[in-house]
Amino acid sequence: MKQKLITRFAKSFSSAFLLALLFTAAGEHTAWAGTYQVGQVVTNNFYFIARQPFTRWDGTYVPAGARVYLRDFSGRIVFLEWFAVWCPYCVAAAPQVSNNIVSYYNSRGGNPYGVPVLHIAVNQEASSFYQASTDNFVAQQGFNPVVNDYDGAIINPVRFMFQSTGQPIFVVINGVTNSPSHQPWQILVNYQGYGQTDFNQTLAGFRAVIDTVQPPAQRPLLSAQRNIGADFQFTLTTQTNRNYRIEVSTNLLSWTTLRTLTGSGNATVFRDTNAPPGQRFYRVVTP
Repeated sequence: MKQKLITRFAKSFSSAFLLALLFTAAGEHTAWAGTYQVGQVVTNNFYFIARQPFTRWDGTYVPAGARVYLRDFSGRIVFLEWFAVWCPYCVAAAPQVSNNIVSYYNSRGGNPYGVPVLHIAVNQEASSFYQASTDNFVAQQGFNPVVNDYDGAIINPVRFMFQSTGQPIFVVINGVTNSPSHQPWQILVNYQGYGQTDFNQTLAGFRAVIDTVQPPAQRPLLSAQRNIGADFQFTLTTQTNRNYRIEVSTNLLSWTTLRTLTGSGNATVFRDTNAPPGQRFYRVVTP
């Protein structure tokens, strides 16, 4: 009788264990299937918790413990780096990201179009045991801002939107609205892992994508128009790395391109040395 009970219990336990495995596998598959992919647009209302106080570029003071929403960084390219202090790959990647992303773009005033790139370090380890070592690591790396991806009992809610397992995780999101090249809050990079001694090549790939984000097109500024003898001259102020055409017309219907140029952010003097007598109209067009 005892043997029958043990056999029956073993069969029931095996069935329950198999069911648990199936449930776990299904859960992992669901989490993976639900993660964001590159090119998709994310919701901008997810938030982190400020681990330390910091001041945003617009002068807004953010105290420790405050919610930090993605939408708070509108107008920037946001580079999120998830780390855990016990992860050797996270520790190895951090200084390379600092050199090849943070310092790289800070020294250049943003990407080639002048769009600011903001690095945000995201701590994913909530255990109290690791908090002192996490603070030491944050200070050593000079992370600013640094946030936590947990709020009370809710652990890593944002991280699992992008990757279901592993760390470090690198996510780059375009926060520029009205960009002619990308949608607002479009994912540019969603990458998990390190695994190399030299991560620089991967980071160079991240930069290649970051460098394609263009700011909203602004009207070129024309000023200081004047005639100089038979010539006509004006000053043109343009956006960095945008292409422009200076065109002329006599009837506002048909236009002829006089010059093409790439914007530099500085004032450019244009002089039409072949201006014939009579009424002429000038315009500057950017794609």
